Order: sequence, then C-alpha cells, then structure tokens
Amino acid sequence: MFNGIKSIYSFYVERYKKRFIYCFAIYFFLVIIGALIGVLNPDLTIGTTKTVGSSFSSFAPGLMEAIGAGKVLTIILTIFGINSVSGTLLTITIPNVVGLGTIIFIIRPFLWGLIYAPINYQSTILLISVTPTLILEGTAYVIAFTASIDLFLAIVKPARLEEKSRWKALKKAGINNLKSYVLVLIVLFVAAVVETFTILSL
Repeated sequence: MFNGIKSIYSFYVERYKKRFIYCFAIYFFLVIIGALIGVLNPDLTIGTTKTVGSSFSSFAPGLMEAIGAGKVLTIILTIFGINSVSGTLLTITIPNVVGLGTIIFIIRPFLWGLIYAPINYQSTILLISVTPTLILEGTAYVIAFTASIDLFLAIVKPARLEEKSRWKALKKAGINNLKSYVLVLIVLFVAAVVETFTILSL
C-alpha cells in the first residue's frame, strides 16, 4: 500500500509539480486578498460569516449535533465525507470537465480569507487556530484542481495529453485524476482529524 501511494506521489510530482506550485500560490494569494478586504470592511466579514455559517449548519445538521455531543469519530468522518465529495469531487473535479471548477477554486479561498479576517482579538485567535486546517484543506483542493485541469485540456486541446482523440485524452485525464484523488483523500483525512480537534478545543 505504501509503495502504491509513493508511486502515485511520484507520478503527481512528475506531471504536475510546476502547475501545482502556480495553483497553490494563486489559491493562498486569494486567501490573503480576502483577509485584507475583511480587515478593511469588518461589517462585510461579519455578514459573510453569518451567512456562510447558517448555510453550513442547515447543510450538515448532523455534524452540529456530533460536535455538541463530542463524537470524535463521527465528526472526523462527516467532515472528511463532506470535503471529499461536496468540497472536491462535485465542485472542482467533475465541473472542470468544462472548466467550471475554476469558479469554486477562485471563490472558496477568497471567502476563507473574508470569513477568517483578523478584525478583532477573538477572530485573530480563531485564525491562528484554524490555520493548520486551512493549509491542509487548501492543499488538498489545489491537488485536485491541478489534476482536474487535464479534464478540460482533454476537451479543448487533447494534444496536451499526447492524444489526437478527445475521448482518449479524456480517459487518460480521468485516470490521472483517479490517481491524484488518492493524495487528495489522504490530505483531507488528515485535515479532518486536525479540524475535529481544533473545533473541540475551541
């Protein structure tokens, strides 16, 4: 199993290293931009936080109950499931067949920065507390997005995947994404563990 993961990691680095670095820089640059806007407009941060918080509560009521009951394993698995399926597969990977995953890739980090902008002492402490989670989840989303670009390239420029046929290029891109998703899931699971203990400690 370890050798399999190591092989996938080597494949990912060989194919996506430069693209990953660019996407990683863009992602966290957008987090910083969102945070700066939040610092300059505290009311916008407060309003956005309330809106996103209420939406998330209605989206995952079971998670709120598990947090209240302190059910560690349930919290970890719920966060992992949400981030793996809704946060990555359905909003980044699949939509990027037609390039729409880029929208979430841009909006999400900006909202993170806005929501966690250090506008007072409490929000500064919160930002410090959640930073490890943000870095881990952000890294997982960048891994997924970087690979998912191949899906879009398979449609618009199959030659970039060394294929003439769009269908063959799409199949190759799909395999590349399945391999990459192993890394995404590993990072997201670690992130879910870190986030769970961060939530319970707060």
